[in-house]
Amino acid sequence: MKFTVVMPTYNNRELLRNTLEALNYQEGYDENDYEVVVVDDGSSVDTYSYIKGINKNYKLKYYYLERNQDSCRARTRNHGWKNADGDIIAYIDSDIIVGRNYLKELDRCFSVASDILVLGNRFMLNESIEFDDIATGKIYEKYKFEKENFPMLESRYFMYESSSYNANASLCPWLLCYSCNLAVTKETLEEIGGFDENFKEWGIEDIEFGYSAYKKKIQIVINNKLEVYHQYHGMRNDLIISAAKIPGYEKNIDYFISKHPKALNMNKKSAYRFLEGDSKAYKLLEKLEVSNNVVEFRDKKDLQLVKDAILILSNMPMAKVIVHDYVEETNLDIWIQLLGYTDGTILYYPMSRRLNKKDMEIFLEEEKAREREYDKRLMEELV
Repeated sequence: MKFTVVMPTYNNRELLRNTLEALNYQEGYDENDYEVVVVDDGSSVDTYSYIKGINKNYKLKYYYLERNQDSCRARTRNHGWKNADGDIIAYIDSDIIVGRNYLKELDRCFSVASDILVLGNRFMLNESIEFDDIATGKIYEKYKFEKENFPMLESRYFMYESSSYNANASLCPWLLCYSCNLAVTKETLEEIGGFDENFKEWGIEDIEFGYSAYKKKIQIVINNKLEVYHQYHGMRNDLIISAAKIPGYEKNIDYFISKHPKALNMNKKSAYRFLEGDSKAYKLLEKLEVSNNVVEFRDKKDLQLVKDAILILSNMPMAKVIVHDYVEETNLDIWIQLLGYTDGTILYYPMSRRLNKKDMEIFLEEEKAREREYDKRLMEELV
């Protein structure tokens, strides 16, 4: 079997049912190509009866883990891949709706190379969806990428506007590794040993997994077409982290720093700001270069000429090669990332995903302020 989609879940059966329904409609794939593994981290509600029979086009495996002192997201993800029959393990969360091209876009990457870690993005929905809209495809018509619709874009879209959709243009590409939309081969998971189950609280375990893969020379690849939908269920956690989660999150940061003291090369306070999403701190990731060279790809027949130009320019030390892809119908994005680190830095931009940087920065400041106020009110209600 080629693909196994693994998802942890906990007391989330309504959203999970939507997630599983969306996986029925993978264009060009059937039950011989992929399976889905749901790992229940000790839900107190009957999840299996609620989702049983939802799978029409794939084999569904359901595992229930008793809740105990070892319970954590890393454990559920490890249980998933260890019970998978697929050669490629795709991780999503149980609140994610995949597009109908999801497996196709994974195939686009893994057909070129196997020693890679593939990352996709999320659309952050701000309202509940109708179950029937998944089968009819209405959800995909209603929610599409729009450059001006900043509230729907996950935080990494904003990061990519600076560092680009080439993972090698970032000093620490492993910081982009979110397991809500991530895929690797089973062989890579075996080599790394899976996710570290010492991360008991919320967060960081997927970033640490990305770092471990990075240290093993696994190439991180950003696929800008691998976009999924995050179902609405309260405040988003990609722009700011809720106050209730901060203590546990910082425990996980402490463990990460103790395990990998040279990964970030900064003090604990700075690491907290950095990993808690301070956009200004993230500017530390950007490389410094001297000269800019722009390569525009406007005609598919010029692909080889564009590649030749990129190779020549990227061999110039301290050069910045900015690639504007207007075609977006080739594997140029993957090819650039498989070059690895070059003397010059290659910034790759699919032009349909370019954002207005000034408007983006204004939105980020205003949205973070709104979310902090919302989170403050929630905390006051709990007291």
